[in-house]
Amino acid sequence: MKSKILGGFITVIFSCLLFFVGMDTRVAGTPIEVYQVYLNGEKIGLIANKEELLNLIDTEQSEIKEKYKVDKVYPPSGLDIKKVYTYEDTIVDSLSIYNKIKDIEPFTIEGYNATITYTEKKIKNDGEILEPGVPVHVYMLDKNIFDEALYNTAKSFIGTEDLDNYKANTQKEITDTGEIISSVYFEETLTIKKDLISTEEYIFSTSDELSRYLLFGTLDEQEKYQIKEGEDLESIAEKHNLNIEELLIANPQFTAANVLLTPGEVINVGLISPLVSVVYRKTAVEDMDVSYKTEVINDSTKYTDYTNVTTQGQNGVNRITQDIKYVNGEIQSLTIVQSQSIKPVVNQVEVHGTKKLGGGYYIYTNDQGNSEWSWPTVSPFVITSKFKWRWGKMHQGIDISGCGYGSPIYSVKEGTVYYVNHDKNKSEGLAVYIEHSNGIVTQYMHLSKILVREGQTVKRAEKIALMGTSGSSTGTHLHLGVWEGRPYHGGTAVDPCKSIFAC
Repeated sequence: MKSKILGGFITVIFSCLLFFVGMDTRVAGTPIEVYQVYLNGEKIGLIANKEELLNLIDTEQSEIKEKYKVDKVYPPSGLDIKKVYTYEDTIVDSLSIYNKIKDIEPFTIEGYNATITYTEKKIKNDGEILEPGVPVHVYMLDKNIFDEALYNTAKSFIGTEDLDNYKANTQKEITDTGEIISSVYFEETLTIKKDLISTEEYIFSTSDELSRYLLFGTLDEQEKYQIKEGEDLESIAEKHNLNIEELLIANPQFTAANVLLTPGEVINVGLISPLVSVVYRKTAVEDMDVSYKTEVINDSTKYTDYTNVTTQGQNGVNRITQDIKYVNGEIQSLTIVQSQSIKPVVNQVEVHGTKKLGGGYYIYTNDQGNSEWSWPTVSPFVITSKFKWRWGKMHQGIDISGCGYGSPIYSVKEGTVYYVNHDKNKSEGLAVYIEHSNGIVTQYMHLSKILVREGQTVKRAEKIALMGTSGSSTGTHLHLGVWEGRPYHGGTAVDPCKSIFAC
């Protein structure tokens, strides 16, 4: 009997031991409050005091404070500290965690994150492509740096006086002629917000530094040039494949192209590649000379050497009002919204002797035309871009605007159409090439409609096309090119305003 009781007692004790051994012994204690530290999603340790780690980061990074002139340094952007309750006793000290992260991820400081978002693809001069919808980030210590840099960039293209007057609403009103700025804005979407900025990023500390970055599109040092005796800005610009406007923008200390230069002075000759597009519109009113036309009447009773001016021609004057859109200093579009006659044109009438029978005929000359070449557009018109270096490339022709979409384009001289481009997707858009008897080829680009065919012979002043904006064009205009020989096949582009016209 005693042995049975003893055996049962031992069984009970053994069962109880098994029960307690099988239990998780942690339930017998109390969970502790600690902090789990994550770096880029990975656990790197448990710490007892969150503030101790943060204070350690702040106090140990004196170099960062000195470099950026800030009072506080923050953890890396990938660091996350979460409160947890645990029975584990593998707590590490904050210094160990600090030493783990300091060599892996950069710390952050308080600053501002500005974004530039493009609506269209932008190709920088170095070939980098800035895709639409993908923001470019710019970091700075003070929000005012961004505002001042944008204003400085705008002044580079518009001019300090004109922009300040526009901002202050102190522009001089147009009475008879003159111009005023009607609007100024940036083409891109610009935003700025307060943020913690990684010290691995380039952080701008001055508006001048950021202005140069926005203007040249790079942090690299710009090419410099030391002025030599007898040089002027025009010749220096030409030497470095720049136009004079680009050189003036890169060197705001010069206010005009004809300033006197000091030999030995060092200037910027780097190619500007703006990260932002400064858009401004102007209303401009100017008086434009309108050349008279010459009406020639044949007189079959007179000899061929007979010429008599029966009515002396007199040029007229039209007052035209233009709406002009500029983007980074270049005219993107120009529309003549009003044309008022101030002085009427008196056409010249000449009687020429001829042995041929028949009636009279008319020779039409335009503002820039001459006895050999006639102007390719109707009047009034404006030459918005001349034959010059532009954004590091030669603009091999002149752009003529203001005539209106669908206005007629004329052949400047008799010749043969040797090539017609009907592909609107090419950069030249719809285009016509005419070869003339003296080896000159004229090129008409960005058309809206072509009225001739390849192999067709055309007369001087014959309508060959309509003005448009096809191809790589930002506004309605005609690009007129003049080549000695065939374009892109051994020919050489020449300035239309020096080779066949005086414009």
